Amino acid sequence: MIDEYRKYQVAGVNRAKSFFDRLGDNMSGIVTTNYDLLVEYALGTKGFNYGVQNQTLAGRGAYPVSQWNNPIALTGAIPLAKIHGSISWDNNSYYTDGRRGLTGDALIVAPTPEKRPPNSLEFHWSLSAKILTETTRLVVFGFAFNPYDEAVLNHLKDNGKNIESVLLIDIAPNLSAAKHLWPKAEINSTLPPPEGDQEINKWIHAEHVQ
Repeated sequence: MIDEYRKYQVAGVNRAKSFFDRLGDNMSGIVTTNYDLLVEYALGTKGFNYGVQNQTLAGRGAYPVSQWNNPIALTGAIPLAKIHGSISWDNNSYYTDGRRGLTGDALIVAPTPEKRPPNSLEFHWSLSAKILTETTRLVVFGFAFNPYDEAVLNHLKDNGKNIESVLLIDIAPNLSAAKHLWPKAEINSTLPPPEGDQEINKWIHAEHVQ
């Protein structure tokens, strides 16, 4: 479950939480193409929403004893746009865990060259567009800028016209692709933590991160 404490036994969750904590209150939104629940685990239901604050999730709570008596709501202020869907969603609901991925009926869509998102995910593409449009400083973590994923690349370019500064965190950052998407922005790059900690902190504290 998203809020279950045993998630902190997973090293990757703790690393993601530490990174988000470093960004702090300056983080105004997250856009991801991943299906997994890493962001949800790292932030918890008090840290994010899927575009509608206080939205109730389906499924049991953090522990089986809570079941339906205490509905789990997304009370966090940070909007999370999952533009390729999630293993915790289906066409009817958002859930407290990722078992939709186990049953085979998760709402997930593979990368595509199509210019328009599928109808089932239009809300999340619109949410992503809002986050990007309102952003002037952008952190891009581990994104390959795959030319096949034309729909996402066009989305990033069309809605990123206000972006002034970009930090690529990647072991092999694609600087040319980023410059093509955001030609007016200053593009910086660094290695992931812990190797890139100094550069990341320098960029974060240069101005407020959005």
